[in-house]
Amino acid sequence: MDRPGQGPAGVAFLRTPNVTGQGTDINLEDVYNRERDSLGTLIASDPIRFVHRFKAPLDREVAGFLASQFAYGRVDGIVRFLDALFAATGPHPHAFVVQGDFSAIEPLYYRLHKGRDLVALFGVLRRIYDEHGGIGRLLATGFDNDVREALWSARERLFGTNGSLDFFFPKRTPAGPMKRWSLYLRWMVRKDAIDFGIWDFMDKRDLVVPLDTHIYAIGRCLGWTKRQTQGWNAARDITAALKAHCPEDPLKYDFLLCHRVGITGGCTGKRRPVCKEKCIVYAL
Repeated sequence: MDRPGQGPAGVAFLRTPNVTGQGTDINLEDVYNRERDSLGTLIASDPIRFVHRFKAPLDREVAGFLASQFAYGRVDGIVRFLDALFAATGPHPHAFVVQGDFSAIEPLYYRLHKGRDLVALFGVLRRIYDEHGGIGRLLATGFDNDVREALWSARERLFGTNGSLDFFFPKRTPAGPMKRWSLYLRWMVRKDAIDFGIWDFMDKRDLVVPLDTHIYAIGRCLGWTKRQTQGWNAARDITAALKAHCPEDPLKYDFLLCHRVGITGGCTGKRRPVCKEKCIVYAL
């Protein structure tokens, strides 16, 4: 990744390769400021929409965990499942968790996760609230500026060496991108019209981008990472590139890039002639 240069009045630009192999200056902050007021309209097409249904912080914490952890697969499938799940939990997901009767979710399933898996997951969530007071408090207990270590430590406290629920509470796998947890952390740590800012044990400058296929393709296209696999190091590369534009809040660009460049813009990871017309960050 090339080092950032300086634009007018000290504005940071990131040097990225263009289709001719020369260079393109992209002022991502200008793009963000131009598009910021319209981003709220995209909430309805993102899993975060389910978290926006709730007002109480504990309800949002539970809803955020569930919406982020099941944010994989086809969008229509995710939406159908989460609609059914939150209909079953009722207007207060936190109260549903702590009361302990999970019979309402037993008939549900999503892809490989059957009703018994959901009941087991909700049982662990109840234990987290009973013993630690919340998911954020559990992570904060083991947090020392390394979110992966905090998560792995939380898993060890919850399960020991047991292999239970490792899809939701990942084992110590240094190469894993941790996309769904990084997404959850963005929702809970950042605060703006999109994200909620419930947790204060972690600074938003230390968040790592949720590396889905869209962000990975964008990162490859713009030269932010040269990694051949969609892993943690690629996520760190792309986060470092975003920090060149906004060191104090690099993930404020994540929602914009994912939706407007990835989903709507159809970024494939390679520069094409059509990019000049469709991509909001493309410049010759």
